Amino acid sequence: MEKSCSHQCQSCCMPLQTEKAGDCRGTEKDGSKSEKWCSLCYKDGEFIGGDCTLDEMKVIVANAMEKEGINWFIRKMALWQLPHLERWKNK
Repeated sequence: MEKSCSHQCQSCCMPLQTEKAGDCRGTEKDGSKSEKWCSLCYKDGEFIGGDCTLDEMKVIVANAMEKEGINWFIRKMALWQLPHLERWKNK
């Protein structure tokens, strides 16, 4: 895994660990914590909600960040980064 993105979900760009929420990692089939995916995207070794598209993920991320009151610049940077994450690189 690339060191520069190792602290972010490789699907949605959410931090895998936050001061406010704590450990936000999803789970593998064996119940262990994922090192790549957050709990909003990944559970029991599978992506939650099936296989969404990159465009669908952009809408999900933009709406969630806006709801949290995250400023437009940070939202724009997150959306720019999505296609470069592991889940979307080869799609």
